[in-house]
Amino acid sequence: MTGDRDFVLKGNICYSEDANRLRTVEQGYVVCREGKSEGVFQKLPEQFLGFPLIDCGDNLIIPGLVDLHIHAPQFAFRGLNMDLELLDWLNTNTFPEEAKYHEISYAKKHMGYLLKP
Repeated sequence: MTGDRDFVLKGNICYSEDANRLRTVEQGYVVCREGKSEGVFQKLPEQFLGFPLIDCGDNLIIPGLVDLHIHAPQFAFRGLNMDLELLDWLNTNTFPEEAKYHEISYAKKHMGYLLKP
């Protein structure tokens, strides 16, 4: 019997073994037991065969990369001023736009769809 937080993801997996090494496993398995990673496997170990399997096809699975994110307010100026250095780009585009989100009415107007449950 498995719990709601027990599952297996199948797909192309990329993860760091340590601070200096990345590992990739084509069509491998990430096992999650009780909401925590049990490991990455080329072949699914027998003890996890009863876990629900989510086949991600050829998609990339990056377990543990919890800082993988986007900045939704930057959507409006994506691809603009790409000739600028990072700090100049942030000063020109990001910081002025994100400062506008201090006003709740502006945030709701531009990102209200993200606030809905």
